[in-house]
Amino acid sequence: MVALVGIGATAVVYRAEEAGDRIRFENMADESIDRIASRVRKHVALLISTHAFFSAQSGEVSRSAFQRFVGGLELEQEFEGIRGIGYAARISSGEEQTAEMRLQRGYGLDLAVWPDTDQTVRTPIVLLEPFDERNRAALGFDMFSEPRRRAAMQQAVADGTPHASAPVELVQEITETKQAGFLVYIPFWRGGAPRPDTPTAVDGFIYAPFRAGDLHDAALKQMAGDRFVLETNDVTGEKPVRLYQSAGFDHADTLTGMAVTRVMDIVGRDWAFTVRATPAFRSSTRHLYAILIGAISLLLALAFALATRFQIKAVESAHTLHAISEKTVQEKDLMLQEMKHRIKNSIARVLAIARQTAASSETLSDFSTSFSARLNAMANAQDMLTRSHWQRADLEELLKTELEQVFGGARDTDRLNGPKVLLDERTTQALGLTFHELATNALKYGGVASRDGDLDVHWEILGSGRQRRLRIDWVETSPEPIEAPKGRGFGSRLIDANIRGELGGSLEREFPSTGMAVRMVIPVPEGPAPRRKRRGAAQKTPA
Repeated sequence: MVALVGIGATAVVYRAEEAGDRIRFENMADESIDRIASRVRKHVALLISTHAFFSAQSGEVSRSAFQRFVGGLELEQEFEGIRGIGYAARISSGEEQTAEMRLQRGYGLDLAVWPDTDQTVRTPIVLLEPFDERNRAALGFDMFSEPRRRAAMQQAVADGTPHASAPVELVQEITETKQAGFLVYIPFWRGGAPRPDTPTAVDGFIYAPFRAGDLHDAALKQMAGDRFVLETNDVTGEKPVRLYQSAGFDHADTLTGMAVTRVMDIVGRDWAFTVRATPAFRSSTRHLYAILIGAISLLLALAFALATRFQIKAVESAHTLHAISEKTVQEKDLMLQEMKHRIKNSIARVLAIARQTAASSETLSDFSTSFSARLNAMANAQDMLTRSHWQRADLEELLKTELEQVFGGARDTDRLNGPKVLLDERTTQALGLTFHELATNALKYGGVASRDGDLDVHWEILGSGRQRRLRIDWVETSPEPIEAPKGRGFGSRLIDANIRGELGGSLEREFPSTGMAVRMVIPVPEGPAPRRKRRGAAQKTPA
C-alpha cells in the first residue's frame, strides 16, 4: 500500500514538474523574444531621433555635423547589431551628379551612384556613419534599385512610419563571414510632413542597416544561451526567409521535445521566432522532486516492509521462546530424574567403595587413606566432565576417569586398549554417562567388584571421512553367570538414549556364561567438531 501511494505521489509530482518545466520554458522563450523585439525598438528610436535632428536642420545636414551626431550615440559600444545610421537622398534618374558631388564634399571620395537601374527614382546613400571599411563600401549605393529595399521604402512612404525591409544581404558584407541583414527606413520631408500636392515626393530616407546575427547575439547575451536555441524567420511573404539560427537548432527538438513559436510585428514585418530547449535546460534539476518523492516513498515502503518483517520475526521469536520454555521444562524434569538417579548411584558407589575398601584394608588408617583417595578420584572425574564442555577429551582418559570413580585406583588399566581417539563435547558427555552406568552396574550386579571378576574394554576406528565409526567392546568376566535383567531400568534407558538417540549409533548386549559383553558403534566423522545438541534430544529416543 505504501509503495502504491508512493508511486501515485511520484506520478503526480512528475506531471507537476513537467508542467512547471513547460511554463518555465515558455517564460524563458518569451523573455528571449521580447529582448530581441525590444532591441529593435531601441534601435528604431535612434532613427526617430536622427529624423528629428534632420527636421531641426531642415534637411541641410553636413557630413561633419552628422558625424558628430552619430558619434555621440556610441553605436559600437551601446547598440550592437546596428551597422550605422545613414541618409539616402531621393533623386530622379539623371540627377546622379548631385549625389556624387555631395559624396565628394562630405567624404572626399570620387564615387559614382551604383548600380545601374531602370527606375525613374533613385535613392543613393550620401551619408553613413560611423565611417569604416564596411560602410565605405555602401556609399553611393542606390537602394531603390533593389526590389526588397524599394518595397520597404514605398511602404514607409505610404504609412508615414518606420518600416523594415525583407531579409537581404547588406552591401557591407565584404568579408567571407556573412550574415543575413535587413534595413529600417523612415521617410523624410523637409517640411516635416508630406506635401499635399505631391504626398509621395519624399526628400529622402533616414535608414539603418542591421546584421541579424549580431542583433540576436547582443539581445541574448545576458541569458543562459546553452539552455535553448532559437531560429528567426521573416514570414511576411509566401515563403519564410531565415534571418537567424542558433548552432544545434536542428537537433535540439529531438532531445527534449519542448518548443514554442511566436509571431510578432517587427517594424511592419512579421517575424516568427521558434525557441527550442536544449538538454541543459533540464540537466540541473531534471525531475529532482519526483526523484526525491520516489526515493522517500521507496524508503518508507522499505521501512514498512522491514517493520512488518521484524513484527513477524518477533511473533516467530515469541513462538520459539515458548517452545524453548516448554522444552526447558522437559529438560529440567529429565535433569532432575537424572540427578536423583546419579545421587542414588553415587551413594551406592560410595557404599560399595567403602565395603570394598574395608574388606581390603587391615587397619582403620589404611581404610581412611584408600577410601579418601577413591572419593578424590570421583571428584576429579567430575572435574573432567566439566572441562569437556570446553575442549576435546581423550577416550582412554575419560574411560580411566570413570572407572577410577567407580572402582577406585586399584583397577588394572592394562586391560583397556585401543588407539588414541579425541571426542567432541557431545560424544564425551554421552560416553561419560554410558561408561558411568556400565561401571556402576558392573560394580552393583556383576563380578567385577570381586577379586575373581575382570573387565576388558577394547576400541578401534572403522572407515574414514564421514563414514568413520568408533567401535567399543565392553566385556565383563565373572566366575558365575550374570543373569540378563528382566526389565529396563532408568540406567538402561539412559544408555540407549545416549548411544542410539544422542550419538546415532548402535548398541548390542550379550550375556554368555562367562559374564556380559556390550558392543557400541558410534559415528565419529573427521573434521571440525559438530555443534553440541541439547541433552533433551536424548529423551526423544525410545528406550
